[in-house]
Amino acid sequence: MSDSKTFSGVTPAIFSCVKTTSAEQHGTTYDPPNANQGISTTKGTGWIVKLKFEFDPADGDLKYTVVEKSWIVPISAVWNGIGDTINGCRKKAASA
Repeated sequence: MSDSKTFSGVTPAIFSCVKTTSAEQHGTTYDPPNANQGISTTKGTGWIVKLKFEFDPADGDLKYTVVEKSWIVPISAVWNGIGDTINGCRKKAASA
């Protein structure tokens, strides 16, 4: 069974911010870079997290599903990190 989580209330601007912020802070890559579906990859020393992403701009839902994750990375850290990034991007969008 794959582990997945859906984040609601995500606009295209917020999703773009999430991609940019995660790349700057964690080196995360999105493949393909400008698509609403694909694979995001974050690598560290001795660990990797690969997630399938599916963004539905009409519904505002952004779903991530674990494709590959090193045992050393708790899934709660993945979901909390994504949630924190989304919330930070919401604040940026609200103040713009």
